[in-house]
Amino acid sequence: MKSIQTKFLILILGCVILCSAVIGSAGILCAKRVVDMDSAQIMNLMCEKRAGQLDALFYRIEQSVGTLSVYAQEQLESVEKLKSDPLYIDEYTEKLESVAVNAANNTEGALAVYIRFNPDFTPPTSGIFWSKTDSSGTFQKLTPTDFSSYSPTDLEHVGWYYVPVKNGKATWMSPYTNQNINEQMVSYVIPLYKDNVTVGVVGMDINFAVVENLVADIQIYRNGYGFLTDETGMVMYHRDLDLGTQMGRLDSSLVPAANELENETSGSNLFTYQWNGQEKKMAFRTLRNGMRLSITAPVKEIDQSKNDLIRLIIIAVAIISILSVVLTVIFTRRLIRPLKELNDAAKKIADGDLSISFTHKAKDEVGTLAESFQKTVSHLQQYIDYINGLAYRDSLTGAKNKTAYQEAEKQMDEKIRLGRPEFAVAVFDINNLKIVNDNYGHDFGDMLIIDASRLICRTFRHSPVYRIGGDEFVVILEDDDFEKYSVLLEEFQKNIEDHNKNARVDNSLSIARGIAVYSSDTDLVFANVFKRADSAMYQNKAAMKELERAARI
Repeated sequence: MKSIQTKFLILILGCVILCSAVIGSAGILCAKRVVDMDSAQIMNLMCEKRAGQLDALFYRIEQSVGTLSVYAQEQLESVEKLKSDPLYIDEYTEKLESVAVNAANNTEGALAVYIRFNPDFTPPTSGIFWSKTDSSGTFQKLTPTDFSSYSPTDLEHVGWYYVPVKNGKATWMSPYTNQNINEQMVSYVIPLYKDNVTVGVVGMDINFAVVENLVADIQIYRNGYGFLTDETGMVMYHRDLDLGTQMGRLDSSLVPAANELENETSGSNLFTYQWNGQEKKMAFRTLRNGMRLSITAPVKEIDQSKNDLIRLIIIAVAIISILSVVLTVIFTRRLIRPLKELNDAAKKIADGDLSISFTHKAKDEVGTLAESFQKTVSHLQQYIDYINGLAYRDSLTGAKNKTAYQEAEKQMDEKIRLGRPEFAVAVFDINNLKIVNDNYGHDFGDMLIIDASRLICRTFRHSPVYRIGGDEFVVILEDDDFEKYSVLLEEFQKNIEDHNKNARVDNSLSIARGIAVYSSDTDLVFANVFKRADSAMYQNKAAMKELERAARI
């Protein structure tokens, strides 16, 4: 049977909780509605503003190409002369060149300008083509693409001509990478007509970095950002995804978002979707060139102000509850406090938080239970720390494993996103490991891997060393090691030579290596630097094999 004190406490708490629940629920519902409307307005206004900036850029480009198109049509005397008079073609082309180059020089981000004539009745290289050899260079006159070398169906090489002509209207082409200058471009092309005859096209290639920079500058809340897709949900620019990635095929959780972009159903409300187990909300607008500008942010950040307000309401309710029951608590706290402390500790442990301590030091049964509980948690924390250490350590060599490398890659990507870090990536690969395994057994192969790991770790002792494959190691060089990486590579070669002087034939080391230094101009993510280092390593491996082959001859 419950005591009077217990019944009294239940009665007071019941009344307080009931009143608090009614008032608190009303406040929470109002806060949710107001904050949801406010967050939707913030993201939509941001999206509208940035879309306006991009549309203004596209409009200026369209105006520049459109003006050049009008000029080209006005200067053309007749289609017949263009078809039959080679001298007139040269005269007409020369008349257009200075205007075209001037238009390109006055167009933001222009990398190339061209006016090409219909290959059905003009020479296959007729027209003009001026281009920059790099994004900061000047326009130079180049030989136009030879139409006779490509089929009209070869969209990769001559789609810039045949697609706008087929559309019969000005067309924004999809972004692509110009391998000659290693720049991403987007083209705007207008077909030319005279007397209902297709005369040719006028177009400009625009440095897509101009568009990317506008999108990359978008930041909302703490981790919100902007990205570009086409009407099918294919990525045009994204801080984490490569150009051409189809969002709907990347992950099933992104299919609804891709459908939303394709259906062009943007409005005042935000669209909710899941990505990497995180709930996000997105606002987007369709740009004048058909692309979709999206702004996305995690729901937990969007709802931060709402959660803060709810937290204040809860705190207020808690204060009222405390004041209402203070007299009862005074008589019961000696029993309730230690039990509550144990209960709170159990909840923290259930949530994964082991940073607990007990203030109850009584010698009674509750005090003994608290002490045993504290010891159990301490042992559990030690065991978890031990397990975590094993998870990031390669069992054979003691170097960091691939899981640790993946975590480091994420951290480096974040550094790249926030600034321009100075670092280099070195990749090492043990030569002839398969031969050793086949001839002497895998135990000898493991010894070879261990020796290689020791040499790498000893040389690069101030930098993290990762074993990411059977015979492949990666070192991330920063600070002092980055500054003297060439000296360290020489020291590494000397260490190998010293090792091989006293090693048996089956225990000698041959290690290919490659290194790449991060460049903010070309490396968008850490993986770009790794790929260059990996490529350099394979080139070094090939050179070493060639030397071995020559030595045997």
